[in-house]
Amino acid sequence: MPNFADHILQAGHNEEFYRATDKNAYSDWAVTAVYYAALHYIDSFLATIGMADPGGHDVRDQQVRERAELRPIGYLYFRLKSRSRNARYYCTRFQLAELQRCLEGDLAAIRNHVLPLARP
Repeated sequence: MPNFADHILQAGHNEEFYRATDKNAYSDWAVTAVYYAALHYIDSFLATIGMADPGGHDVRDQQVRERAELRPIGYLYFRLKSRSRNARYYCTRFQLAELQRCLEGDLAAIRNHVLPLARP
């Protein structure tokens, strides 16, 4: 099972992929990379409380909604999830400004909130 460090490495890996992606051509994959970075930051916290593998999106989503530690960033996480789903299933494309807001706004806030909580 992945641990705290594994999830942090994967989150960084996804952020690197975002930065390497041609966002004009592949905004769908860029927003998806940001969402999956956020997911791994959430999972890094869950790993420190004994949930090394949440078992799927539904369990993780429930934890984000119900855990007091995660509720403050829940709306950011679910907004990224929605954008990723729209890109993957409904062929939505995003402008560069929106992608930057996802990265520098939503993801940065999730990272900054979760990392202090998730330290093993």
